[in-house]
Amino acid sequence: MTVDRERSVVFGEAVEQYESARPGYPARLVAEVLDYAPPGPVLEVGAGTGKATAAFALRTADLTCVEPDPRMAAALRAKCPGVRVEIGIFEEYVPDRPFSLLYSAQAWHWVDGETRWDLAHAALAPSGAVAVFWNRYGITDPGLRDALAAVDARYGVTTSSLHSDTSVRTRAARHELTDDPRFTDLDQRAYTRTDRYEPARYLDLVRSISAYRILDPGTRDALVRDVAALVGDGVDLTLVTDLTLARRRA
Repeated sequence: MTVDRERSVVFGEAVEQYESARPGYPARLVAEVLDYAPPGPVLEVGAGTGKATAAFALRTADLTCVEPDPRMAAALRAKCPGVRVEIGIFEEYVPDRPFSLLYSAQAWHWVDGETRWDLAHAALAPSGAVAVFWNRYGITDPGLRDALAAVDARYGVTTSSLHSDTSVRTRAARHELTDDPRFTDLDQRAYTRTDRYEPARYLDLVRSISAYRILDPGTRDALVRDVAALVGDGVDLTLVTDLTLARRRA
C-alpha cells in the first residue's frame, strides 16, 4: 500500500483545530498498554500535537516521538517538553536502541504498508510490545449521521470521511499480524465513551480530518457551511477507540 505523503502532512495546516477538536484517548487504554508492555523506553510513531503523548509521558520517563510535520512537532514540543522529538517519517527513522513499546495513535495507516511491520519489529526489543489504536467517530443520531454523510458525498468526500466507518483500520492491523510469525499474543480491545461537541468545536473537527483538508479551500468552506446548517446547537458523538496489541517474539 502506497502512502499519500502530501495528504499525510496536511494536518500541519490545521494545528489549532487539531489540538482543540480532536479527542484524546482513554486513561484505561494508556494504563493497559503500559501494563501489557515490559518496562523500558517507549517509541511513538506519528505523535502529532501530542494527543496521546501527554498521557503516556505522565507514565513513562523515557519517551521518543517521531513526527513528520515540523508544525505539528513544534506544538508537540510545547505541550510535552520532557519528550524527545524526532522530525521525519518513520520509514527513515533509525532507532538508537531497542524499545520496549512502540505505539501509534491515529497514525499507523500513514506508514508504508509494505514495510511498517518490518520497521516495528526492527525497533522493538525481544518481547517488546506494539500498540496501534484509532478513535472512531459515530454520530449518535442516525438521521443526522445520514444527512452529514450525504453532504460528504455531494462534495466528493467518499472515503475516510468523518461520517464513515473507519473500523477497517483495526481489522487490517489484526489481519496483517495474524500470520506474521515474528509477533505473538495478538489482542484487540475497544473503549467506548460519549461526548457532546458544540458547533464550533465540531466544525473544527471536520476541518482537522485529512479527507476535508485536501479539498480546495472554496469547496471545503462550502461543505463546512452545509455541515453547520445541519448540526444546529451541537452533536452527540459516540467515540470508540479500537486497540490492537501484539508482542515481538523473544
